[in-house]
Amino acid sequence: MELNCSSPKTIPVVSTFTGKGSDSSSTRKPISLWPGMYHSPVTNALWEARSKIFERLLDPPKDAPPQSELLTKSPSQSRTTIFYNFSSDYILREQYRDPWNEVRMGMLLEDLDALAGTISVKHCSDDDSTTRPLLLVTAAVDKIVLKKPISVDIDLKMVGSVIWVGRSSIEIQLDVIQSPKEESDVSHSVALAANFIFVARDSKTGKAAAVNRLSPETEREKFLFEEAEARSKLRKKKSG
Repeated sequence: MELNCSSPKTIPVVSTFTGKGSDSSSTRKPISLWPGMYHSPVTNALWEARSKIFERLLDPPKDAPPQSELLTKSPSQSRTTIFYNFSSDYILREQYRDPWNEVRMGMLLEDLDALAGTISVKHCSDDDSTTRPLLLVTAAVDKIVLKKPISVDIDLKMVGSVIWVGRSSIEIQLDVIQSPKEESDVSHSVALAANFIFVARDSKTGKAAAVNRLSPETEREKFLFEEAEARSKLRKKKSG
């Protein structure tokens, strides 16, 4: 399956280090490529994307009122893709490579959380610069399922969208997709699946805040919504 990064909702990831050591013939990695010595390229890309998309919403008036009317959005409106061009970006490969020539899971988890945060902001935005934005916090990682090893030598795609909302909570599903050229079965290309739950708080009072509604459109979206609704009810039942 070809990974196409031409979609306007696709954010390409580029390496965050340039300079000596970028030559693939180098036998020693520069310090900037050592674990812990740099920020995730995805985090950088997402923050840049957020600043462009929500530039006029980031500095509301001090006395800005809360959102007065909830909107209804579809999952497709929040769907966002991250594209890792591992096959041609040597530095990016080295930033994500672990000792077993696979993707470093710690960085991938950081990227998943960053992407989920961006998606939640997209869904909760009312595109009104006169209202104060919500505070969105990761409440839980409902599940992470690693289905197969993730190579650092093959292009990678991370796709996510909102699949369910409650009054002040949001569930986001993320898929990490990697498929060799000879692999034609799309169902086998999902290497990792994760579900993140975010909660919304009023940025002034700190109290729970209502979020925009969700209207699933496709049969798949409706199925995911129903599954997430069942999980939410089960969590509430367990918590008493």
